[in-house]
Amino acid sequence: MQDLLATLRLCPRALLLQDEAYAAMREISSPFIKGLILILVAGVVVSLVGIVGEMLEWATTPNLEAIKDVVLQELQQMDWYGEASEGSPNFEPTFRRQYEIGRRIFPYLFRAPNPIGAAIGVIMIPLWLGVSWLIFGLLGYLFARLVGGQASLGQTLGCTALAVTPQLLGLIRILPYVEIGGVITIWTLICNYLALKNAHRLSSERAFWAMLLPFILLALLALALGGLGVLLGLFLAGGGR
Repeated sequence: MQDLLATLRLCPRALLLQDEAYAAMREISSPFIKGLILILVAGVVVSLVGIVGEMLEWATTPNLEAIKDVVLQELQQMDWYGEASEGSPNFEPTFRRQYEIGRRIFPYLFRAPNPIGAAIGVIMIPLWLGVSWLIFGLLGYLFARLVGGQASLGQTLGCTALAVTPQLLGLIRILPYVEIGGVITIWTLICNYLALKNAHRLSSERAFWAMLLPFILLALLALALGGLGVLLGLFLAGGGR
């Protein structure tokens, strides 16, 4: 329990980009287990706070259905709508059908408040954080060792778990309408750089490449899978003729 509390106390220093926080995580006992706990705690706390913020935003957002009804009424009173209705008997039912599709898509395009989606995040956010942590930690370990790193896989995962602390900036989501996603992403990249640098005792240049190469590899894999998908689609389309 004391070791776990000591790990949690490293979070503010890791968030402030202090090298000694990651160096301390490298030397702590069972860094993988403590890193996993840290990931789960961060994910659950951020998602629970997100529910509160989403509820506040939902409570203060105007009724979207009422807004869409008003918009439809205004459109129907415009000259072009009347002219189109007179020129084509199918215009009005077609327009209404397309408008109904649009009114269903509209909330998702503009991220309307969704308390149910936020509640699902209690499961999905920790899961997403855990999976992305394991993937990056494993690839970061392999590339760090490739450029001369010295840490074990457990030490690497412990330090990269500490690099997830920028996700705690998501606690500001308790305030309605506040979004800082880009800031969290950049901050997390910097923290991952420091995690690999201090875990493997690498120079700045080698740590940079150890941090960057996993993303390059994942991007190439995504492009390759996308290309295979396109080729498969073309093959199936050609075979169906």
